Amino acid sequence: MLETYQRGETATLKIEVKDSSGALYTPDTSITCTIWDSAGTVLVAAGTAMTAESTGIYYYDLATTDTSALGCYRLEYKTVNGGRTSKGVDFFVIEDRGVPSVGWCTATLADQLRSEMDQNADAAGGRVPDRVMKITREQGRWLYKHEDWLFRRTPATLTISDGDTEEAMPADFKELDSRSMRPSGTIGGRLWWTQNASAWQAAKDLLGHDADPGAPRIALLYYTGGAWKARFWPEADAEYTYDYWYLKADPWTGAAPIADNIQLSPTYWPDDFDVLWHALCAYVVYGKYRADDAWKSFKSEFQAKLLELVQENNETIANDLEPVQDATGYFRSTARAMMGWVPPGDLSFWFVST
Repeated sequence: MLETYQRGETATLKIEVKDSSGALYTPDTSITCTIWDSAGTVLVAAGTAMTAESTGIYYYDLATTDTSALGCYRLEYKTVNGGRTSKGVDFFVIEDRGVPSVGWCTATLADQLRSEMDQNADAAGGRVPDRVMKITREQGRWLYKHEDWLFRRTPATLTISDGDTEEAMPADFKELDSRSMRPSGTIGGRLWWTQNASAWQAAKDLLGHDADPGAPRIALLYYTGGAWKARFWPEADAEYTYDYWYLKADPWTGAAPIADNIQLSPTYWPDDFDVLWHALCAYVVYGKYRADDAWKSFKSEFQAKLLELVQENNETIANDLEPVQDATGYFRSTARAMMGWVPPGDLSFWFVST
């Protein structure tokens, strides 16, 4: 299990250096470390020497204060023995007794699962290769996208500057929220969105490829170079803003994936999802790396907690509105009445900012 220290304590960080046969030995050149806090700030610069305690055992004393960042810290060490360089990574946690316990991050959850199984860190599923860490990411990603969780929905504003025909979408953008991107009342919509290039092209043909600059009326979403962008028409003749709703990408993907030492709750999902994540990962890891039936209890725990969260009104996007794609008749009538035009082709391709 991860070593845990309280704010104000001195964290004594130890590592062992072993040769290929598993025996402790002393590198003939150097052993150094780098330490980052939970926010990714370097606390101990690269190349800082560690102190020898005995043959093959080294430590570094990190003094913490009452204001040290809470959460999971990262320790990276490097040994140089002759012409051979070896590297390793470890994690530890800084807590505050007066503050609720920090939530899981990928690193702490993976280490907890290894500890629960009393698993050799160098065995399959251990740190080398680090299969458990990979599983925690994969299952977290699956859980994040499994339902239309309410915490995935977020509002945003597209700001189009004078003369622009393209803008970048948020770094965590995954897709438009179809249940929110629909006209209300008698308003047909100020900006129509699509992810279908053919529908975009047909609408642009209708508006005219030589249209004078004005308020943009259509927007095409496309993915390139690791990011989502919006292309619109006609060219803006002033600054315009359009509200929209989208579903966020999971924390491990998108243009700005989180580091393994950053906890998920409450920034990326509610606190109670930590229980669900642990149960899911334990179910998968135990099933892969243990020969007994311990995984069955975690499967039952996961299924029960998942059902509970899905049924809670404040966890999932639950309403009587159909996805925007099914509102073709409504779109057609309001567009003609309010805008005097209808995007040609299948209206199931279109979303709208009102």
